Amino acid sequence: MISSPPKLREGLEVIRGMDDIPLIFDPVSGHYHRITRSAEALLGYLDGTRTRDDLVAYFSENARVDQARADAFSRQLDTFLAGLERSGLLEGSEQTEQGTGASPSAGGKRFRTSMLMPRVVLTRSLPTVLEPVARVLRALPARLIVVLATLGAVTGYAFGFHTLFTGTPGLRDLAGPAFLIATGVMLLIVLAHESAHALVAQYLKVPIRGLGVALLFYFMPVAYVDRTDAYRLRGRGGRVLLAMAGVLSDGWFCGVVGLVALNSSGLVQHTAAFLLGMQMFLLIVNLNPLMPSDGYTAVEAAAGLTNMRGRAFTLLRHTIRRQPLPEHLARFGTGARRWHVTYALASVAYGCFLAYAMFHTIPLSVDLALSVVGR
Repeated sequence: MISSPPKLREGLEVIRGMDDIPLIFDPVSGHYHRITRSAEALLGYLDGTRTRDDLVAYFSENARVDQARADAFSRQLDTFLAGLERSGLLEGSEQTEQGTGASPSAGGKRFRTSMLMPRVVLTRSLPTVLEPVARVLRALPARLIVVLATLGAVTGYAFGFHTLFTGTPGLRDLAGPAFLIATGVMLLIVLAHESAHALVAQYLKVPIRGLGVALLFYFMPVAYVDRTDAYRLRGRGGRVLLAMAGVLSDGWFCGVVGLVALNSSGLVQHTAAFLLGMQMFLLIVNLNPLMPSDGYTAVEAAAGLTNMRGRAFTLLRHTIRRQPLPEHLARFGTGARRWHVTYALASVAYGCFLAYAMFHTIPLSVDLALSVVGR
């Protein structure tokens, strides 16, 4: 129980995010903390002038409730204050890594680990670079931009993958040097993919915090942009577009690579064929809702959910260890718990499958590398 008069830390920002959800933003940790609307109304009274008992007496008297309801409010208040203290949001409380976001603030460390993904921030300068482009795009109708981007991406994917299966040599006929060249070009496409996320964020006036590299499940290298501040977007449409920006960008590149493959031969065609195969794999990964992917983020945004994956893994971990559930998970019904545990188990199984598949592609990668040096 909080004994001293509770007071919110200085510098915290209370905002309304997606679906008008109240959020507390901690600029020190860079995290967002979701609260209820009734809790939002209570925040104004946490100014350090009232004790916990004063708050119970004040609200019970003004609401003219009986003793049973006053006791219920007292328990709810204790839970709420304890949550604020655990999250480091009260004066004198220890700051933690909890919150809806799991990313470093603008001035945070360049390396951190979260959600089974060690991350290294490479640059935080993209907002400055992309703002001139975003300013030009804001002058155009948003619906027109979305329609053109989507049509171009769908057309590019269809044409590129059709070319891969009908207009390029088989895998065994491709030359090793083409694989190395394609890998280098693919890194540039991935950079463009992440920059597309950053550009949409900048367009929506929610700048990204950094561009970096992560190891998904500690073994799969992926590029990423820190889009934590997307919690500030109040509309679902903007968050879905932000999540899918990279996939739409890839579709345009897929169409371009398909054109190159269809109108070339030799090393250039082989390189384009490898690129198309890599892009098809990237699309499958990016749309997979069982991973912390663009597809997962889009589904989460469209459904109005926050941190669904984090809740699923927390529930699974506490279930396996037979530990008491955190209060926000203890309120889940039986059906919701089963669904989240099933999702977490499926995600773990898929991660194991990816590790197995990558392990078994090592011989092929070695053969391709040896073919480069003529062995």
